[in-house]
Amino acid sequence: MHKPFKAYDPGYFHIDVKYLPQMPDESARRYLFVAIDRATRWGFVQIKPHKTVPCHIRTILTDNGSKFTDRLLNRQKQASGEHEFDRRCAALEIKHRLTKPCTPQTNGMVERINGWGSEVLATHPFKSG
Repeated sequence: MHKPFKAYDPGYFHIDVKYLPQMPDESARRYLFVAIDRATRWGFVQIKPHKTVPCHIRTILTDNGSKFTDRLLNRQKQASGEHEFDRRCAALEIKHRLTKPCTPQTNGMVERINGWGSEVLATHPFKSG
């Protein structure tokens, strides 16, 4: 059994970035940016040429991917706070929380969207971006 989320004010986002395959007509790869507000379940999905956050956020929950943290690279229980993502969050006064390692279900809302995106890419051949 899993516990339900406690009540949160809007602005607590689950986010992830998925690298998309580079199409033959493209000069660079693109990224699928997924953000879901924990309180309202409002979701945002956009394909972008870079990895930036397109809205004001107060708290972010991410996995332990190297694009978000050095937690697993420095073999510590906590992130060092020196990763570029952590520094940018601090500069914008955004609280950055990490899931426990090897628990994708904690960030299941974005993982579900990423799975759907992977399924679409695997089952529908695209010739261009």
